[in-house]
Amino acid sequence: MSLLLIILLCLILLASILGWRKIRFGLAILALVLFILVGSGIAPRYLLNDLQQDYQVKPNVKWRENNVIILLGAGTIKLASSDVEPPFFAYGRIIETAIQYKRCDKTKGACWVIVSGGDPLHFGEAEAKVYKHWLVALGVPEKMIILEPNSMNTWQNAEFTRRILESDHDFVHFNQKNSQLILVTSALHLRRSEQYFNHFGIDAIPMRGDYVTVSPYWLPSAYQFTLMDFALHEYVGALRYHVYNAMGWNISPKKGVFTEKLAE
Repeated sequence: MSLLLIILLCLILLASILGWRKIRFGLAILALVLFILVGSGIAPRYLLNDLQQDYQVKPNVKWRENNVIILLGAGTIKLASSDVEPPFFAYGRIIETAIQYKRCDKTKGACWVIVSGGDPLHFGEAEAKVYKHWLVALGVPEKMIILEPNSMNTWQNAEFTRRILESDHDFVHFNQKNSQLILVTSALHLRRSEQYFNHFGIDAIPMRGDYVTVSPYWLPSAYQFTLMDFALHEYVGALRYHVYNAMGWNISPKKGVFTEKLAE
């Protein structure tokens, strides 16, 4: 969103140089309206509510014989000490994963956790490995955590998680009747994540780790612009998925992971 405003300001400057007074005036009005709608929180509130409203209520999971909780990474940060840690947006996801694991562990079912996330910022440590440290600290047994440390985006989260589900782990004997998948990420990220994971035949129960609220205020705030960028990122990602499908650039959709196993 900030980039869009910068582009508008550059166009206004260009229109001024070229003497296009009407165009300059129209662009100025547009930039002002966008600034007010975004800075006051009106626009990000509308978009975020649309993205998150289906995930307000967390599902009451009926745990089965075999369960896999899939945790999607939200990036990492590198401190001055060179330590690599989760960013603030990731902790809700990590805590929710630990909570769901402990609830599952109270039953007689098997409970696995797949942590998906690579190192797109080249900090030297994959998100999956960093998050694993925190999950273990929260009581999730290390032996029940499976790392997917290579994905660089949500699409690859889904693609590479599919490969793990097809690999020779104990849950390779999953079937539709006694198994299920839980997908944990931020509420604003869940719609697009479900879209991508369904493309790869992974039908998981969506579970939000956090929920972003916006309180409109008359005084513009940089925070509102940040939230707007988050929301637009999700909409652009969903739009890109449909465009790539229409152009034939995405790989063909996969059958359900359990369905394929039953057919073997």
